[in-house]
Amino acid sequence: MLQTGPVKESNRNGRSKAAQNGATGVRKSEHLRINLENDVAAKGIATGLEQYRFVHNAIPEIDLGAIDLSIEIFGRRLAAPILISCMTGGSEESRRVNLTLARVAQAHGLAMGLGSGRALLEHPELIETFDVRYLAPDVLLFANLGAIQLKRGYTADDCRRLVEMLQADALVLHLNALQEAVQPEGDSDFDGLLTRIGALCSELEVPVIAKEVGWGIAPDTIRMLFAAGVAAVDVAGAGGTSWSEVERHRIGEPWRAHVAAAFADWGIPTAECIRNARRAAPGGLIFASGGIRNGVDAAKALALGADLAGVAGPFLRAAGEGEEAAADLAREIIETLRIAAFGIGARTVTDLKATTRIRRRDEEIDAAGVTRLAYKTPGAGTFLDITDDVAAAVKAAGVRHGICHVYSSHTTAAVRVNENEELLLRDFGRFLEGLAPADGRYEHDDLTQRVDVPPDEPINGHAHCRHLVLAASETLPVVDGRLALGRWQRVFLVELCSARQRNVIVQVLGV
Repeated sequence: MLQTGPVKESNRNGRSKAAQNGATGVRKSEHLRINLENDVAAKGIATGLEQYRFVHNAIPEIDLGAIDLSIEIFGRRLAAPILISCMTGGSEESRRVNLTLARVAQAHGLAMGLGSGRALLEHPELIETFDVRYLAPDVLLFANLGAIQLKRGYTADDCRRLVEMLQADALVLHLNALQEAVQPEGDSDFDGLLTRIGALCSELEVPVIAKEVGWGIAPDTIRMLFAAGVAAVDVAGAGGTSWSEVERHRIGEPWRAHVAAAFADWGIPTAECIRNARRAAPGGLIFASGGIRNGVDAAKALALGADLAGVAGPFLRAAGEGEEAAADLAREIIETLRIAAFGIGARTVTDLKATTRIRRRDEEIDAAGVTRLAYKTPGAGTFLDITDDVAAAVKAAGVRHGICHVYSSHTTAAVRVNENEELLLRDFGRFLEGLAPADGRYEHDDLTQRVDVPPDEPINGHAHCRHLVLAASETLPVVDGRLALGRWQRVFLVELCSARQRNVIVQVLGV
């Protein structure tokens, strides 16, 4: 069971763990205050949701009033696929927030997550700041604990006790490695944590959810978490609240505050996280949070592959204004989500998740099965995986059986099918460099011998030579409305020259 007495282990600032435990509630109060009073949004990075738009359906052929947003998760029926995400607990101020949000969740049929239960396990007398079940008997309720606590004496019995105290339906383990790293009293020993998460999943009777806190989860980690036994993953991508920014406001030492500030633009954008997570775990339960601020954001998250959309900061600030403001926000998000579904002709959440009417903002769609994709490549040697965009074009074309032609409109950017494996991509780079070295001699690069040379002409004879042995296009089979790719096959746009704006045409033919 959890050690409640003093232990000798100290953190990097020399404070004993016992002293840390006594300060947990104070820290949570500081976190709440800072979130309400300061600008703690990520800087220089956005959610990526702004890069997508829905294709409006002028004749949706449905009744707005008949749209059903309800879903079922872990045996609980939700009126809408919205989670009031894990935020706070452990102080009188957080008690008021939790009670307010619980009443709103119950009234509007939303899921709700509580803040980290570490303070409650250390100080059971804080139960009133967390206990909301009596106000929200029908709500899908998540208890929450920092995953790092599994390395600090917390056992499955402690997690079970937390879930039972709160009458929760599931336990969220939050993954906050970067926050712990910049936090003065942080605990950053994450070595061997995945094994402990797996052990907990096998012992605990309720579902275990792995959740980031705002920097996102990459596909390889998604796969490892599901393999370990988690029931769901909340990707919590970048673009919303940055917890390094929150910690920066708590730090007194200027040099350490500058360290925290350096990570304001850290993380994987939420939209990218969702798409990658769905690709990594096609049948997995995926929650999306991180900068989701309204019902259109939630609709985009669902259309990109999420099963549930989590909203944290907006609900926290609304709850700070009072229950009426929080209830109005819930109504606003749900109604906006409903109208977004109406605007694309989606009767249910299942329809919304299966929609073909979500596009990148720079993507043009022709009626004749032609999709134009645009990319800004980061530089030479980049193998940009465009498979999901090509698959979306196939889906949008509505062709059941036929072919999909993917064509690069450039002589120094190729389209190829191969495996997306990091070491293999490095091998490709070395192969191409050996084939046509960038520092080789190419007459094409002698601009004095050429006519009508534009002022911005790149020195890229090697890129043209490499393209010669690759290709400008690939033709792929379409079977049962999907790309019939092999297990490891992915479609790449290969940048052979430099960071450039590139255009790819996808044409789908068939019946």
